[in-house]
Amino acid sequence: MKKYLVTLMIACSALFVLSGCVVSEEKLSDKVQQSMVDYEKAQGNELEVTDLKLDKAEGKGYKGVLTGTLNGEAATYDVVVTDEGSDFDIDWEKR
Repeated sequence: MKKYLVTLMIACSALFVLSGCVVSEEKLSDKVQQSMVDYEKAQGNELEVTDLKLDKAEGKGYKGVLTGTLNGEAATYDVVVTDEGSDFDIDWEKR
């Protein structure tokens, strides 16, 4: 019985930790989108994001594709994000 309880506690802890990672990835995605929109706005452009898909890459990095409209025309960007915890670097290139 004791072994069962310990196993159950470990499983619950793992679920809690994994769900925490999902939230942080969602927050990272939101921050990336907002940073790109703000940058384009500063350049005199209007970027409306339709979708951003980020996949885990090596280490603390992510790679993905952002789709949306730039000044009313369809746009697709290749995005590379390096997550340093409280700070992150974003590189993107329009296809």
